[in-house]
Amino acid sequence: MSSKSNSKETVILSDWIRRALVGVDLSALAGERNVSSKAAYGTEDDPSQWPATSRGSMALCSDDYLMPALQVAYSLANQICKEEETDKSPPLSVDWVHNIVVHINNRVGCVSMCDADRRGSASLDSLAFLDSLGFDAGEDNFADNLFESIINDHDGTALSGEERDRILEGCDCIRAEFAPSTFNAIDDNDDAGLVFYVLFSGGERPQAAHFPTATEVVEQKLSGKSDTETEELSQDLSEDLELLPFHQAAPIDLAGELNILDSIGNDEYVQDSCGDKAGELSVLDSVGDDEYVQDPWGDTFDDAPQHPKPKKRHSSEQNRNIYNSCSVQSLREKGLPTPLCDLVANMLDCTNASLGGEDSYQSMADVQSDLRLMLDNPNTFLRDLDMTKLSTSGSQFIEKTMFGRNVELSTIKDAYRLSISSGECGLVTISGTSGTGKSLLANEFGKFVSADGGIFLSGKFDQLQQGKPFSALASTFDQYCGMLLHEGMASTKEEVAFQLRSVLGKGSYHLTKIIPNLASILGSELPVLKHSEDCINAQKRVQYLLCQFVEVISTSSSAPITLFLDDLQWADAASIAAVNQLLFAAGPLSRKNFFFLGCAREKDSATKWSPGIDTLVAGGIEIKLDCMDEHTLNTMVSETLCLPPRLTRSLSNVIYHKTKGNPLFVSRLMRSLTKEGLLRPSLSRRRWEWDTKKIRSQTLPDDVAIFLTDSLGELPDKVQWALFILSCFGASTESAFVESQGLDRSILKNLEVAVAEGLVDKINDQYRFAHDRIQEAAYNTIPADRRSVIHFTYGLELSSLLIGDEDVSGSVLFTAVNQLNLGGPPAVQDKKDNLTAARLNLRAGKKAMEMSDYVTAYSYFDSGISFLLRKHWQEHYDLTLELFSLAAKCALTNGDQTSLKLLIALVLEKAHFFEDKLDVLYIETCALAYSYRLAESIEKGLNILSKLGIEVQGTSVEACLQETKALLSTHTDDEILNSKQMTDPTMIMAMKFLGKSEIGMTQIMPKSVPYVTFKIIELSLTHGMSPVTPIGFAYYGSYLAKQGNINEGYHYVKLALSLLDKVGSRENAGEVIFVCTQVKSYVEPLQATLEYHHEGYAAAMASGDSSLAVVNMFALTACSFFAGTNLQRIQGLSDNTIELCEQRQQSIFMVQAQQVQRTLSKLIGTGEEPKYSSEGRDILASNSSVLRSYHYQTAYVSFIFRSYDDTIENIEKYFDLQQTTWGNLFLAHAIHAFHTGLISFWVARKSKSKELRQQWYERGNQSKLALRRWAKSSQWTFENKWYLLEAEEAFCNNDFEAAKTYYQGAITSAKFHKVR
Repeated sequence: MSSKSNSKETVILSDWIRRALVGVDLSALAGERNVSSKAAYGTEDDPSQWPATSRGSMALCSDDYLMPALQVAYSLANQICKEEETDKSPPLSVDWVHNIVVHINNRVGCVSMCDADRRGSASLDSLAFLDSLGFDAGEDNFADNLFESIINDHDGTALSGEERDRILEGCDCIRAEFAPSTFNAIDDNDDAGLVFYVLFSGGERPQAAHFPTATEVVEQKLSGKSDTETEELSQDLSEDLELLPFHQAAPIDLAGELNILDSIGNDEYVQDSCGDKAGELSVLDSVGDDEYVQDPWGDTFDDAPQHPKPKKRHSSEQNRNIYNSCSVQSLREKGLPTPLCDLVANMLDCTNASLGGEDSYQSMADVQSDLRLMLDNPNTFLRDLDMTKLSTSGSQFIEKTMFGRNVELSTIKDAYRLSISSGECGLVTISGTSGTGKSLLANEFGKFVSADGGIFLSGKFDQLQQGKPFSALASTFDQYCGMLLHEGMASTKEEVAFQLRSVLGKGSYHLTKIIPNLASILGSELPVLKHSEDCINAQKRVQYLLCQFVEVISTSSSAPITLFLDDLQWADAASIAAVNQLLFAAGPLSRKNFFFLGCAREKDSATKWSPGIDTLVAGGIEIKLDCMDEHTLNTMVSETLCLPPRLTRSLSNVIYHKTKGNPLFVSRLMRSLTKEGLLRPSLSRRRWEWDTKKIRSQTLPDDVAIFLTDSLGELPDKVQWALFILSCFGASTESAFVESQGLDRSILKNLEVAVAEGLVDKINDQYRFAHDRIQEAAYNTIPADRRSVIHFTYGLELSSLLIGDEDVSGSVLFTAVNQLNLGGPPAVQDKKDNLTAARLNLRAGKKAMEMSDYVTAYSYFDSGISFLLRKHWQEHYDLTLELFSLAAKCALTNGDQTSLKLLIALVLEKAHFFEDKLDVLYIETCALAYSYRLAESIEKGLNILSKLGIEVQGTSVEACLQETKALLSTHTDDEILNSKQMTDPTMIMAMKFLGKSEIGMTQIMPKSVPYVTFKIIELSLTHGMSPVTPIGFAYYGSYLAKQGNINEGYHYVKLALSLLDKVGSRENAGEVIFVCTQVKSYVEPLQATLEYHHEGYAAAMASGDSSLAVVNMFALTACSFFAGTNLQRIQGLSDNTIELCEQRQQSIFMVQAQQVQRTLSKLIGTGEEPKYSSEGRDILASNSSVLRSYHYQTAYVSFIFRSYDDTIENIEKYFDLQQTTWGNLFLAHAIHAFHTGLISFWVARKSKSKELRQQWYERGNQSKLALRRWAKSSQWTFENKWYLLEAEEAFCNNDFEAAKTYYQGAITSAKFHKVR
């Protein structure tokens, strides 16, 4: 029966057909029968009880047979195509079964190509094999008998599961070919259709059929008619038949020529010459309900109206061969898919030389292509369409499937892999014109991330919801927290909650204001602030907190985080800045795996990008999407209509020229064509059809926006109004919001119509526009002036829910106020509504400040001011003062100097009392300090304090110190920690002025710092603790330590740190921790204090204080170097510090950090020189403190490499720039003392002049004495360095024995104290 070599077999086609059908597991298919199929197969679940033909049909239609059979057909078509290139093709005749062999491999999955000539005739003689089973292939019941044998083997025993699996495994790897000896040069290869018929029928051969000639048709029509009727009918028949190809030898498909039945109603019953019902015929496609319909053989439908039928001519494209319709009818009756039946029918059309339309195959390459499509994508190109669904609901075109973007998708995937592996690239943006599929591409990538085990978080900015702080970011992270609250996520939720409490501390309070679900995760342990914080930069604070949040959720799940934000062109500045910070924090040295993907509409005259977006895009990979080319569009249309590309090319060509390949335009146009009936499902042909000429003749606008607007105009008025209302509230709206907020609830019903039209998606009770262009089109259906009134009206309706209820969600508040502001003052009809709008804007602005979005807050305060009426300072003083004062505070934080000056001037001019001016006066002193006008800031602050009756200067520092000590002696530490909170508003403001003055004095007036410090402590002990109190105690401890009383100073800095938690505010924590850690470094092991600067950095970032964050990072780098940390690790810290300085625009610290980086590169051996910016060079030339640091670093490097002249030059300049004695103690004092001591003793030894030698010796001795003093407080940090200076001094004095002893002591101390 077959020849075998190991696991390879070669069998003739008929043998393979039987074996493949035997391999089908009918028992498994039995449970998949639907109700209608049970009528044919029987109600029994046992396949052996079904009729033989039913069993055979089910086996033929199963994937277990169809897919291998398609592979056989494909391999034959492939061979024919190759032979056509050499003008050879296989002629087929009655003995075709001897000429086709199938190669199978049962185990290793490879194809064996064997020469048929080397096989014996027995292996090819399928007829002999069938005879041995008792079958005669020439009998009419050949197929039924064969099917019977499929179910049971010839001995009556069903195949075992193992045998069936073996057969199926062989069918999975098959290839068929014509025996080479049968190839001859011929002109026609169309007989392959007969082979395919046999293959897919399970072994049947097409039956010959007699069809009436034209004369017989006419005679049948005229039979029994009167003379008048005969003459009229003869005329009709001559007109209908005159275009038919009677000159052809093949029979004519009259049913195909009269393709007029598809439009008949459901009650009409149609049957063609082959017995096919209405679903099988293609003769009803274009007849209306009132048309008289008659089938080709003269049977009149009972329910057709009795009036003359219209005369109709048919084009050659509608010709179909009735012989072939009957030929494949057997295949259809077996239930084979329509596309496969059409393929065989079209091939048989070629065989019978019928007129070919666009469906007909022009070459075997077309057949091969269609077979490949069926194999690769059977769900699209092989399965039958659900015609019942299509006929009732119309088309549901693929609008959420990506086409032609594989290259772009691969680029994003590669960037993602690189990001999570090395951190080199964490940013990709997709830009393009509206409707080019940016969001689809991003969401396709999201599927990849999720499948790869990552976390894909997505959000969308909205042009009409820009008033909601961090709208897209907040909703994205809030959705993630909502997921953690669901069942099954309890362990992850607890882990995230624990980590967030540890990392964020009290900062979590601010994060819960923008991520509401986070409060539920943190539970009862959510911190509560006792004071309204005076955040230096709330925006930077929330950026830092978001970075910490991302790190926690990433590490808790051990999965990389991908953040996708859509429609970046509508993004607020705060969100863009936050994304930039997330990307910065996810650099190569971080622990976070963070990847950002953004989509933005391409910039044009109507779409502008903010500078922040330009910066964001420039920092990563930008992918620009263009519209689809014609080939890609045809692929889209082909897969949408489930037809091969060769059939849809005419349609896609027209669509391409009308839409220019814009995917959104394409999908909406195709929907429009179906509504107009120009693109329609044909019930008879079970596929899509279209009218190319009418589609081409349509006049369409060039812009998709105009097309959408025109399309919306065709909807019912109520539906248009519902879409407009929905668009007023943004891209998406909860249905519950419409139902509960007093809006027109009837719009829900009309929105369902929009959902059916594909204009709106309804997902989880949320209505979302299918595309932002649709939202824009809906919004623009109403004129701008009328829109303003509608916005304001809805804002007032929603505001009624807010009156007297402070607990209403922020979302409702922001939505109501946004509606009021979109309407604006011109929309106000009643003056009392002006006050309502102003008060609600004030409330929304405060809420936005709580959420750390001062940009949005300012917009609310500014809008509130715009609603105020004339004489508002007189008639609504409190409301006006609060709006202006808070707007000034936001302007300061946002860096809007122009608005700040104007607002301050107005408040100072209009405020009734001096106390009412304190807020803006404090803002003014802060603005001066932030502009590096420290002297002016300090002077103004001291003047204001003087007006409040608070004098800072005393008789002397020593006198003030004694008074402070005396005051503190009356209080224990516990009493101080448990003191009352300061409540006097004037005193609270006075403390703020003192705190701001102390920071400025530390930099330019260090001798005056103690006076401010003592006054802070005095007021705190007298009036209660405030957020500024810890600053006073920190500086007090630092001052005592600087005076030499390190242990007492250490005591008070620890007290200052304890007060941070007691006062209920962390706004000054970065500064307090920095000052205290500097003192701790003189008592505790230096290595142990490094972590404190990490904490100080985090605290400063959490309060938005970039300057103190940089100071802590800079101190961490310097302290790590002094502690002997590995140089490569210090270089990493230095790189981070420089990047932070650059991002936060801290130019002075940037230059100093670059100097440290230069020192490290010299020591490591890379020798890289810093690249100063022009601003950096100016700072280096003009700032004495920075210049002094530069000469110190250069002198140190020169000394290490023993460059005497460079060392002398730079160390002399360093001493020449020696600053006034600092009032506080910093570790830099010890670092500089140690290094200058080493340099001084070395230069002293080198100096030839006795006078110079003595000068340098004295400098070295001063450093030695300082280190000895500090070594008493911390042997761990300073003892080894003191010993080293003692050794250098002894060496300088030629006391080599003493030098040796001290050198050894330094080494021993360093080892013991683990100093590298």
